[in-house]
Amino acid sequence: MTMPEAITALIAGLLGGGGIAFLRALFSGVGSLRQGARAHERESVRDLARARDKADNRAETAETDRDYWRQVAGGYGYQLRLAGVEPIPPDPVPPSARDRNERV
Repeated sequence: MTMPEAITALIAGLLGGGGIAFLRALFSGVGSLRQGARAHERESVRDLARARDKADNRAETAETDRDYWRQVAGGYGYQLRLAGVEPIPPDPVPPSARDRNERV
């Protein structure tokens, strides 16, 4: 049997013995896996969006609370100065305005 006859016999055997069904099933399986991966990715994106929204809500709540307590502290400081109490230190310097060596 020569090489071309062997190839022809192999192709005929594959096609006649369910080779087409095998190839169709193989490509169908690959397609299903891809669609499943896409569905999983979409769900992951939704989960990330939900987590981002929750984090944004927590940050907004924290900022609102921080601003509230900052106003309360400012009001108390004002009341203490009106009562003659001198703050210690009298002129505080924020960390962003200090020299780097002093922060350590």
